[in-house]
Amino acid sequence: MNIFSEVKEHLTARKTAEYYGLKVRSNGTACCPFHDDKHPSMKIDKNYHCFACGVGGDAVDYVSRMYGLSQYDAALKLIEDFSLPVDTRGNTELGVQEKERIRREKAERERVIHIRKRFEKWCNRTVDILKNCILEIDSVNRFLIGKPPDIIFSEDYAQMLHAEPVINYWLDILCMGETADKQELFIRNRKEVEKLVQRVRSSGKRIMGENRGSA
Repeated sequence: MNIFSEVKEHLTARKTAEYYGLKVRSNGTACCPFHDDKHPSMKIDKNYHCFACGVGGDAVDYVSRMYGLSQYDAALKLIEDFSLPVDTRGNTELGVQEKERIRREKAERERVIHIRKRFEKWCNRTVDILKNCILEIDSVNRFLIGKPPDIIFSEDYAQMLHAEPVINYWLDILCMGETADKQELFIRNRKEVEKLVQRVRSSGKRIMGENRGSA
C-alpha cells in the first residue's frame, strides 16, 4: 500500500476540509473555497466535488489544491498535521505510476485555473463593455430630444431600445448573479453579447453621425 492509499484510509475529504477551516453543513454541502462561492456549490464527504467550478478529489487532493503543494507533499502534511500512523520511510521516491498520476493532476489543476482566470477576465471586461453600451444609449436618448419623428422612429433607434433591457439583464447576472448563472452566460451567450454590443455601437454611430445637422 502506498502513502496516498494509507492517508485516505484514515481521512475523508470532509474531515480534512473541516480541520483546515471549511464550514460544512449537516447535509454535506459547503461553499467552495476554490472560487468566489456565495452559496454552497460543493458536496463533500469521502471525496469532494464542486458543481460550479468543477474541481474535485480526495483528502490529499484537497490539501494539495488548498496550499499549492504537490500530491506527495500534501500527503506528508496530512500525516504530520493529523499525526497519522503512516510510515513515510521508503516513500521518498515515487513509482512511475504515481509520478504520472501527479503529473496529470497538476495539469488538470492548471487547466482549471486557466479556465477560471479566463472566465473572470471575461466577466470583468464584459461588465465594462455593457455599462458603456448603456451610456451610449443614454447619449442617443439625449441627442434625439426635439429631433423629427422620422429620426426618432428609425430602425436603428428601435434596435437600441430593444437592446437596453437585455443589456441590463446581463449586467444583473454579471454583477449580482450566482456563479452558475454567470458561467451559463459565458458558455451559451458570449457570442450573442458581442453581436448585440456591436449592433448598439453601430446604430448609435449612425443615428448621431447621420443626423447631427437635423433640426
